[in-house]
Amino acid sequence: MIEGVAAALIGATASVIGSVLTYLVGIRSLRRSVSTSNGAPLGPLLETRLGGLERRLERIEESLSEVRELLAYQRGRDASSLWSPEEATRAPEAG
Repeated sequence: MIEGVAAALIGATASVIGSVLTYLVGIRSLRRSVSTSNGAPLGPLLETRLGGLERRLERIEESLSEVRELLAYQRGRDASSLWSPEEATRAPEAG
């Protein structure tokens, strides 16, 4: 029975050690793959670039909303010249 327990412990320990080593190697290779050529980490660099992109997108969204408002205003002016409230209040003619 002691041999069985020892075999189970060795098997469990080997599996845990293998998992831990795989994790550590994976983290290390991930750090290498996400660094610049001079070894600087990409995280801060990407955050800076993404921040700039977010600011540009916000400005574009503001510009688009201004254009949409202008178009809606112009369409409203054009539609009001073609349609009068008197036409809408008139009773429909019996056909």
